[in-house]
Amino acid sequence: MTQQITEWLFDWFESRVPGLELKVDENYIDKGVIDSFGIIELVESIETQFSIRLDQNDLQSLELFSVGGLAAIIARKQ
Repeated sequence: MTQQITEWLFDWFESRVPGLELKVDENYIDKGVIDSFGIIELVESIETQFSIRLDQNDLQSLELFSVGGLAAIIARKQ
């Protein structure tokens, strides 16, 4: 399941930045892939795609800033 989530996340980032090379544990904010508005869009997309709600703890977690961390958060919510 986590692999499918990870693939979906990479596809989401790739749709916004074609040709993006992002590692699973790389901080996409530090890399400049998306900004604060992009995070809002990402969270909305995740909540819709996976029928989950990210709470305040999720949004404050350092896991939020990498594909691997996001996949772990999503997997725990399902």
